[in-house]
This record gives sequence, C-alpha cells and structure tokens, in this order.
Amino acid sequence: MKSNIILGVITILFSVFFLIFTMQLPEARASSVVGPAGWPSVILTFMLIMGILQIVKTVREHKKAIGEPTKISTEEEKLPEVQCKDNEKIIGSHWYVLIAIAVYVLLLPIIGFLVVTPILFFFLAWLFGMRKKRHLISTTVASYVIFVLLFIYALGIPFPRGIGIFQTLSFWIY
Repeated sequence: MKSNIILGVITILFSVFFLIFTMQLPEARASSVVGPAGWPSVILTFMLIMGILQIVKTVREHKKAIGEPTKISTEEEKLPEVQCKDNEKIIGSHWYVLIAIAVYVLLLPIIGFLVVTPILFFFLAWLFGMRKKRHLISTTVASYVIFVLLFIYALGIPFPRGIGIFQTLSFWIY
C-alpha cells in the first residue's frame, strides 16, 4: 500500500512540475492545430489523472481490506500456479512482437500505413491472447480509427502512403 501511494504522489508531482513548464512554451507560428505544448499537455494531464486514481484506488482497497477478515481460500492458493502456466505461453512472444514490428517497418513504405497498420494491430491483439473474432475486429478497428484521427487529422502527421494502388487508396482517405 505504501509503495502504491508513493508511486501516485511521485506521478502527480512529476506531471504537475512539467505541466507548469509546458504551459510556458511559446505558441506555434505554424498553422497546425496542436502547438508545441499540446501533446505534452495531454500526456501530462493523463499522468496526473492516473496518479490521482492510483492513490484513490489504493486507499479504497486498504479500507476494504481493513473491514474484511482475511481468509485464504483454495482458489487463492492455486493462483500462482495458474499464473505460471499463463506466463509460459507468453515467454518468447517478445520475439514475435519484434519480428512483427520489423515486418511492419519493411512493408510500410511499400503497402502504406492504411493497409499494414490494421494487420499489425490484429496480429498483436491475437498474440496477446484475444481470441474472439468480434473482439479482435472491434479492437483493431477502434485502434486504427484512433490512430488515423489522432495522428493524421489532429496532429497533421503524414504517414507513408505506399506505392501503386495503395497510394491511390490512401489519397481517398487523407
């Protein structure tokens, strides 16, 4: 409990400290929607909220634990065994992630962001244990839409369009 509260306090202090400096950044002279302080402000505000939630959650769990008598069930005794079996499946998956990202980087200039990115998202979601097709597709589509809206439209960052028909397809979208 004590370490979680310390982590929350450090996160809050860090984010507030840098938010103050971020607010002092000069305005952008370019015509971009988000200025130099925009993206850091979003991340630091998110960090601030997460630090506050960390402290609130820790305090609530501590109050709940004090009110309930501690009892160890047979399910809790078996929990480490189950975690070990799940972790055995994940051992080595970092190599698959590395290979997937390498293939993504190689295909990006050829096929383009709009086609190869959803494939990467789908594969990574499947690799990390998502097996229901409905969840895989909805997560892939939602992640993809968020990336396109955030990076292409909000931040104005151009991504590789690919070549041939892939380039034509990307011109239709952005």
